[in-house]
Amino acid sequence: MKQHIIDKDKDPYHPNKLEKKEYLGVEGFFSVDMRVGIIIEVEEFPEMRKPSYKIKVNFGPVIGKLWTSAQVTNYPRGELIGTKIVGVINLGEKTLPKGFISQFLLLGSLDPDGTVKLLNVHSDALIGSIIS
Repeated sequence: MKQHIIDKDKDPYHPNKLEKKEYLGVEGFFSVDMRVGIIIEVEEFPEMRKPSYKIKVNFGPVIGKLWTSAQVTNYPRGELIGTKIVGVINLGEKTLPKGFISQFLLLGSLDPDGTVKLLNVHSDALIGSIIS
């Protein structure tokens, strides 16, 4: 997973600067396992080069609780607890500094400067639901 950058002067993710990605095909899309989860724990992650949190998410009884790291320090830690999110759970694990294992990808949109805004999930969506 490529780590994104935040640059308020250059706006690297402005929609006018983003090229269309290669054709993936419907089979490729449907092989991605995106689920609704709820954030249950958020910790500082000072070992990362860029400001990040360690985030624990409950994806329900089938998937369980998984950890990730994300550059979402634009949200106060306490505000994130209880937030329903969308996570990609079948991309494999990644080892980060201090041996921390990131187990899923937290999804959000990137502002032009690279600041992450988490995707919204309807309040009555069930934890563990598949995103289609």
